[in-house]
Amino acid sequence: MRKLPIALALAAQALLGPTAMAACGPVDADFSVPSTLPAVPVSVDLTDDHVLLGKRGERIPTNRKLAWTEERGDPTPHTWADKVDWPAYQLRETASAAAPTRLYFDPDGKLCRVERYGKIRGRSVLESGYRLAYDAAGALAAYTEYDLTGASSAQPYAATRRACLQRDAQGVLTTFIDDGCGDAKGPGVSRHYLHDASGRLLRVIDTLSPGQPLAVQTFDAQGKPAQRYVQQYSAFAAPNDSAEPLAYPEPATRPDRLYPRLREHMAAMPGEIPGVAWRIVRIPEDVPMDGDDQSSWDPELQAVLAKGETDAQGTAHVTPQAQEQIWQAMHQHPGRVLFYFDPMGRVALVPALTPTQWNACGDPANLAPDACTP
Repeated sequence: MRKLPIALALAAQALLGPTAMAACGPVDADFSVPSTLPAVPVSVDLTDDHVLLGKRGERIPTNRKLAWTEERGDPTPHTWADKVDWPAYQLRETASAAAPTRLYFDPDGKLCRVERYGKIRGRSVLESGYRLAYDAAGALAAYTEYDLTGASSAQPYAATRRACLQRDAQGVLTTFIDDGCGDAKGPGVSRHYLHDASGRLLRVIDTLSPGQPLAVQTFDAQGKPAQRYVQQYSAFAAPNDSAEPLAYPEPATRPDRLYPRLREHMAAMPGEIPGVAWRIVRIPEDVPMDGDDQSSWDPELQAVLAKGETDAQGTAHVTPQAQEQIWQAMHQHPGRVLFYFDPMGRVALVPALTPTQWNACGDPANLAPDACTP
């Protein structure tokens, strides 16, 4: 079958009238049903990673995902397929030379479908691909990835990823679901964007599943990233410590192992050996704590907040007055309050959030600007 160039394919659809100008269609339709849009064969084999030419001459790395988010940095989803200069890779297929990839665009130039082909017994076979959908404003709303499961089954292509981008009535992104969109059991890994009434971004919440926040990035009044909160297992496991992960404000630098502690657990700090000197210190802001600099280990540069000797069970007991002083220092000097459980071993104390505080902080329905403030 002769394939039309991208520009001619779109022009032909426009001339054929409204019936031929169908939208991309639902992303969950049977992938084995051929598209009614003209196919545009390209030379890029999307099974492998590539760096392609962008529409502005830039370099565009491909990704197995059509939309994704980074753990840090810009919180909005990234895309790549819409940025590629696809006409630069268009080719003319022949009976003996089938294209590894075929693209399908709507009349507005939106990418609706991607087909990836492979060779099976010398024949070109549709092995996998994507369906994409857009909202009324033309923004990407969802995509589903399909893989060939078995040519003999009634529906040989199974959906392996269902991602979607949800927006409010004003078109502002509210949720990015990386997979499991529309799943009866609820979505999987998701990112939620919380704005106040004026449209200011308050928090970005990453969840493993509904009700299970993993990380929360807060933003200041100017829209710049502020404190980040995470829920992780402690890097320092002491006897009788909870085996559950704890949420805490993440320090900007973390040269030492982090040891999150709840306020109610500050009275007794677990050591390792009975009768050993311990101390809790604060490292001044002008003392380097990253790289190869070892000056933070110098006792002369440390402000001692509490010290003593571990009891017969190896526990360090902290007075109520020292507990409050240490707790305040943990908030005011993140990553710079250190517990020396012996003269050569130390961990950085960070204030853990209670489950109630963490649930409030990581609740996508909670629009309170101070939701993460203890």
